[in-house]
Amino acid sequence: MTQQNKLKLETARLVLRQFELSDADAMYRNWASDPDVVRFMCYDVCESLEATKVHIDQWLEYFNMLAPGSSWCLFSIILKASGELIGTIDFHENDHEARAAEIGYQLGRAWWGNGYATEALCAVIEHCFENVGLNRLWADHNSLNVASGKVLLKAGMFHEGTARQCYVRKGQLVDKVSYAILKEDWDTGKETG
Repeated sequence: MTQQNKLKLETARLVLRQFELSDADAMYRNWASDPDVVRFMCYDVCESLEATKVHIDQWLEYFNMLAPGSSWCLFSIILKASGELIGTIDFHENDHEARAAEIGYQLGRAWWGNGYATEALCAVIEHCFENVGLNRLWADHNSLNVASGKVLLKAGMFHEGTARQCYVRKGQLVDKVSYAILKEDWDTGKETG
């Protein structure tokens, strides 16, 4: 496994640094306990700080089970101005031979609509293509989470399709909308942008 240890990325307004267990309190306070945030996530509302820590342990266990040599990083998204931890963003290589990785993110409701998710996503995409050597990045979201799709498009990803009723969330069949970007797309965007 190639965890991107002690990695720190900076944007105009954000610092992205490796997520630490000590971030559990901010995670619980700022989004994991908020039903509006987690309604589209793969986990349920964390009812306590202890439940948040259990979730984090499960999260890290999942990353640690990735194939040997796979790259991954779980970043805390921190506002430069205040130092507040407002969310997370991660990438994890799920096809080493194809150099492909999935990206996921979550952001506290108080910070929605300010472009923070797009800013963090663009930084991680750039890092994955320029420093990690990946060729394909992809993400998907619950079809009801339209705002997440807008973030992916603003970051330069392309809509690839919708898998209808492909999983169950809280007893309901849900559609999953998929997006991706290739290294060549990123390079072309840099040249024309």
